[in-house]
Amino acid sequence: MGATDWLSSGGWAVLVLSLATVSLAFALARLALLLRERDRRNDAQLAALRRELTGLEQGRSDLERLSATDPVTGVWNYRYLQQALAKELAWAVQDGRPFALLLCDIDGFGDYTAVHGHQRALGTLRDLAQRLSVEIRSGDTFARYGGDEFVALLPDARGEGAASVAERLCYAVRRGLTANGQSWGDPGGSVEPRLTLSIGIACFPDSGEHAASLVAAADKALAEAKSGGGDGWRLAEIDVVLSD
Repeated sequence: MGATDWLSSGGWAVLVLSLATVSLAFALARLALLLRERDRRNDAQLAALRRELTGLEQGRSDLERLSATDPVTGVWNYRYLQQALAKELAWAVQDGRPFALLLCDIDGFGDYTAVHGHQRALGTLRDLAQRLSVEIRSGDTFARYGGDEFVALLPDARGEGAASVAERLCYAVRRGLTANGQSWGDPGGSVEPRLTLSIGIACFPDSGEHAASLVAAADKALAEAKSGGGDGWRLAEIDVVLSD
């Protein structure tokens, strides 16, 4: 059969179909390439978006921590303390578990500031706060209450356990050293006046069942510790409610 006969007998249709098939194959291959390229771009964009979101989340977390951190001492601030105490009270009431509140005051800090100056005193206050914060458990809260006063919240702690922590905190200040082994005062170790710590301990629910009553009980116990010469702790009396 000649070429003319082949074309006239349907060869054109076969040729057109073959060309169409080849064109379709090329089109499909190009489409697959474009889709893969689009997927790669989408994956890259998603990865960049995830990195950006992670950075934003980290930034938000850093800002939240910064807003809850005392700028002088680097421990939790009073605002965070209020929130932590409210949460601890809610959990204690719900689960019926105890906790202790330790109100700490640095003895002789006013005299120390007068002798060494405000700037150095602030540095010492920060060293003291950092040293005390490592003496409690990771689940406890240590925050600046104001001035040279701090509060430690000890979940699940009763009188005896809280007293043990209080003695450890007192010893940390009495020892007169930072976590790096340096003296609170002069590099040579002669510190005048000497810094110590007084602590008032209040326990939930024995000393009070509300934030105000617990702080008041701890404050009263702290006053007793300081009137006794400082460098020690006192446990608040049990809050007795008289019934008719």
